[in-house]
Amino acid sequence: LFSQTMAQFRRQQGGAIVTVASDAAHTPRIGMSAYGASKAALKSLALTVGLELAGCGVRCNVVSPGSTDTDMQRTLWVSEDAEQQRIRGFGEQFKLGIPLGKIARPQEIANTILFLASDLASHITLQDIVVDGGSTLGA
Repeated sequence: LFSQTMAQFRRQQGGAIVTVASDAAHTPRIGMSAYGASKAALKSLALTVGLELAGCGVRCNVVSPGSTDTDMQRTLWVSEDAEQQRIRGFGEQFKLGIPLGKIARPQEIANTILFLASDLASHITLQDIVVDGGSTLGA
């Protein structure tokens, strides 16, 4: 997709690209090696494209959501208290809890994306904004 859109962004000499990755790109997770590796690769690709397009006035940023109340997240919940377990964390999996004490709502992720795509973020580029309630502790 990047290869198809880069020429257009070069022609228009401006714009914003926001790529959605995952906090799994920042912190290894047991049983999620392929997922984490793919998100880390996506993050690297997006930031490299951003570096290549910066001279054309194109801003490229990444949003890396943590646990968010989505269908994908809910498929991982196998018990009635799974949401609370995720918030507390899983020490045996080296997976921290969520300091804010809640799972993100999809709208919270969307708000971050909208901000980065807007003129309010006109001087923000090549950043990866982790929206995870603190669970990666800035890793």
